[in-house]
Amino acid sequence: MAIQPIDLSTMYSQMDNVAKFSASQNQLAQVVNQVAADRVAQDTSEKAKTVQEVAKEDSEAGTINKDARNGSSNEQRQAKDRKNKDSQEEEAPKQYEFTDPRLGRHIDITG
Repeated sequence: MAIQPIDLSTMYSQMDNVAKFSASQNQLAQVVNQVAADRVAQDTSEKAKTVQEVAKEDSEAGTINKDARNGSSNEQRQAKDRKNKDSQEEEAPKQYEFTDPRLGRHIDITG
């Protein structure tokens, strides 16, 4: 059985469709990789900014105290940490638990 020209034209059009689909899939994968790389770069830059902001806030880091220690003392840092923890605890919503005082005291064995 010989191959007819109509068979070849059908085969070539199908091959063209498959090639276009494959190319679009490859392009889609490249776009997804690029978006992920952009996201990682953005996260890294945000982390770098937050570190710099913390360094700016600690203005006492370069100073020397009367007792020849750099920056603020440990006690002052611990006090700041306690204040931060207290403010975080105040911001957290409180959860209430309701209980039934009769729970577990009356057992219905007739049912």
